[in-house]
Amino acid sequence: MNKKLMTIILITAVGSLVAADSPEAYSTSRGTGTIMLSGSGTYQTDLSQDLKSSVWRLNTDVALFLFPQLAGGIDFGYGKSMAEFGSVDDPVVYENVVMSLGPRVYFFLGGKNSSLTPFVKGGANYLVNKTLRDDVEISRDEKEMGLVASAGFLLNLAKNVGLSVEAEYNFEKGTAAEDIDTQQLLVKFGIRSFLGN
Repeated sequence: MNKKLMTIILITAVGSLVAADSPEAYSTSRGTGTIMLSGSGTYQTDLSQDLKSSVWRLNTDVALFLFPQLAGGIDFGYGKSMAEFGSVDDPVVYENVVMSLGPRVYFFLGGKNSSLTPFVKGGANYLVNKTLRDDVEISRDEKEMGLVASAGFLLNLAKNVGLSVEAEYNFEKGTAAEDIDTQQLLVKFGIRSFLGN
């Protein structure tokens, strides 16, 4: 069984358990004109070596419900990874910064009253990728295009606030002949709020 399928099964199982234990139900039929604000973040660091390394990423988006359960918006992402090479006394620090901006379309599958709302999302990214060595920029690429597709669940904590978990698939097209296409599958946790009915 491949990792993609296992991730989707795990998210579905967790979502089903949460739904079964939730004592209340909230309206998830968002009216036209409702604004959705979302945010998520990840961080990891390596504690097993003398030289340091870390990766962190933040994502935020804003979307407008064009129809009940269907929203369109913009997503902004910022990520930074750092790694030290060489000796512990005199390390060379490399940093990679990735910024993304692109449109998103959301479709929420929940009913009129539901504590757990499944959703699907799709979109594209314009990417800026730059590398620094000891705080000096040594390369920059602004011509890659990324495609995004995901499926997940929104756990409604109150009428207009919920926690989300989603499995996201990213595809980034290399721009130069020597570049390779990259694909990623990741699990994202975030919080969503809704302004309006």
